[in-house]
Amino acid sequence: MDEVSFRTAETAAPGTVPSGGNASYQAPTPAAATPNLSEPTSAQSAAATAQALGPYPWILNPFVDLMFACGGAFWLLYLGLSMTNFGYGFDGNTTAQAFFGISIIGLHIFGDGHQPATLFRVYGSKVTRDAIGKPVALVAFIALLCGLSTLFIPATTTFFIKFVLAWGFQHQLAQSYGIALVYCYKRKYYLNNTEKKIMKFMVDATMVFLILRMFAIKDFGTFKLINLYDVPFYAIIPEWLCTASLVVMQASVLLFVGMVVRKYIKEKRLMPVPALLTIMTLTALPLIAGNHFALLYYMFSQWFFHSSQYLVVTSAFYFKEKGLPENVTFHQIGRMLWSRTSFLYFGIIFAVGFLVAFLVPTWMTQFGIADKALCFISIWVFLNVQHFWTDAFIWKLRDPVINKLLVS
Repeated sequence: MDEVSFRTAETAAPGTVPSGGNASYQAPTPAAATPNLSEPTSAQSAAATAQALGPYPWILNPFVDLMFACGGAFWLLYLGLSMTNFGYGFDGNTTAQAFFGISIIGLHIFGDGHQPATLFRVYGSKVTRDAIGKPVALVAFIALLCGLSTLFIPATTTFFIKFVLAWGFQHQLAQSYGIALVYCYKRKYYLNNTEKKIMKFMVDATMVFLILRMFAIKDFGTFKLINLYDVPFYAIIPEWLCTASLVVMQASVLLFVGMVVRKYIKEKRLMPVPALLTIMTLTALPLIAGNHFALLYYMFSQWFFHSSQYLVVTSAFYFKEKGLPENVTFHQIGRMLWSRTSFLYFGIIFAVGFLVAFLVPTWMTQFGIADKALCFISIWVFLNVQHFWTDAFIWKLRDPVINKLLVS
């Protein structure tokens, strides 16, 4: 999710209706605050109330956002792990086993579920299917070929693992950047082009450092993937280049902090806390995690920050696109979490995610197609390539209709 323009005005935005205007981003029009408005009693009064209140400052509601979109759940787990000496594992003590169990639960709920949410986003409406259904199907076919190659061409296995891991850094950081901007727009905290470039520079510097470090330092380039496959180390980057990229990343963080402070002094506006938490979680992690980075990133932040964050955004987008019930404004969208629509939505993506990510490779193993590790890795490569690639062109804040649904 980023700010690159997505569609021209002549073509429908994916999953929405055709737009009649210029597709470049326009900042939401500020609305006058109207406190203590009464509960809407009709569709008309709900619309009037929503307009008076302006954009809802949260995506679903404060608790869900802070815990599952801004990193709260992950940082609570980080606190617990740091207080227990980062014990983790099925064969460890009771605390280590508990954290292992939490990670597995997060994997199957958030991790497995967030990838089908992408396809639900594409094929969940006729407009989306008509606009980009065929290109997305082609992407899925190419992704499937990538996954199958890991089964039958051994030389490609490690290549695609490294490829997906490196792409994953970019994918997760870009998503956090886009959602941080959504929180800024929702709270009418507008960044000029220079300020956005400073924030994006920090995101890009973090991405470059993480990718270079994976190919420069063995401790960060090898680990057991999916608890099944020992990823080998590719020493193709000199350590001094990794060190230089770390310095650039640290400088980018200081530049970002300086920008936020300057904006507060000059405009008396502090960047919204949800935006700060969202943009800084993955940037701060490599700076403070030390040798525990692989554990924290691959076993916890992937599920309890990135994946859960994606589900918060996609579910809110789906509820709005489908249409909220009468008398319900965007400010009350959190109510939808307890609706039949929500149970059906999450039930489908969780079931499909578990089926494809776990049951399919399990059946492949039982039928003797390959050993367990290769079967799971082939599906992992297929799902991630399809997810990363599709996501890269269905979430664009500069598309006016997508922007309206995300920011409203």
